[in-house]
Amino acid sequence: MSTESNSNGLAPVNLEPIGECRVLRNIDDQPGIDTVEGTMVPLLTGQKIRSHVIVMHPGQYCDAHPHETESIIYTVSGRWVFCTHEDGEEVRTVINQNDLFHFPGGVPTGFETPFDEPAVILIVKSGTESYEEMAAGIGEAKVMMENAAAEGEPFYYKDLDPDHAARQYARQVAGRDPVEAG
Repeated sequence: MSTESNSNGLAPVNLEPIGECRVLRNIDDQPGIDTVEGTMVPLLTGQKIRSHVIVMHPGQYCDAHPHETESIIYTVSGRWVFCTHEDGEEVRTVINQNDLFHFPGGVPTGFETPFDEPAVILIVKSGTESYEEMAAGIGEAKVMMENAAAEGEPFYYKDLDPDHAARQYARQVAGRDPVEAG
């Protein structure tokens, strides 16, 4: 069992050392931090990689924005809408359970959750920080997102105009407006 923890009080649960390797038993049992982008759960870090889960709740919206590092994302459960830019235009696609995709660093990416069920995604990306540093970074991101929301940045469909492209796409793929359904 690991004794790693940080100022957020997070520590991996049921982390078993096996030789020089580690097994994290049951990611569903791991502690996380609730943010306006969903519940972020740090999982494991390695020498040059890190992983975490985000539980994205129905009705959430996150505008496409760039991340410094590339990521590989696996959808553990649920479905959600991935948004990026192509030829200067926003493009969207539904990502389903068991879908796996990659995005390079510096590419704007966002997500939307117009469906009734939450979506759980596993993110693996480059990084050399420890579990403690990764968890602290999630805590810092929570505060930054709360400040952005307080300043008017939209994080939910209800924050968008009815004719916003994300709400129009949601009506197409979910068969209803996520604000009216919620």
